[in-house]
Amino acid sequence: MSNLADVKNKTVKITLNDGVERTIKFTLNALAELEDKFGSVQAAFDKLEKENSMKALRTILWAGFLHESPNLTEREVGNLIDIAYMAELVESLGTAFEGDMVPDQTSVEGPEDPNA
Repeated sequence: MSNLADVKNKTVKITLNDGVERTIKFTLNALAELEDKFGSVQAAFDKLEKENSMKALRTILWAGFLHESPNLTEREVGNLIDIAYMAELVESLGTAFEGDMVPDQTSVEGPEDPNA
């Protein structure tokens, strides 16, 4: 894995068949949707990785778009995916998920040392 700071600063944008550039972002709502559908977030990504599930891919991608396209359906997302770009898409999902899971280092630092 690359440097965590580098991953956190990456914004994963993709353009699907409709020509609209979208940002993949795994918000709390996205993760909750994945839990509803798979039982856990880990189960969703396991299904994608271990079983190469097309439904899991479509659902994970859909969840990653919810923050900017809440009315987009899973079926609509499926129609936007070109099979020729599957490997690149899966890699983009992984990068986005890692970036969203890494805490921002500036927000986890403790209080300043008053003696400094």
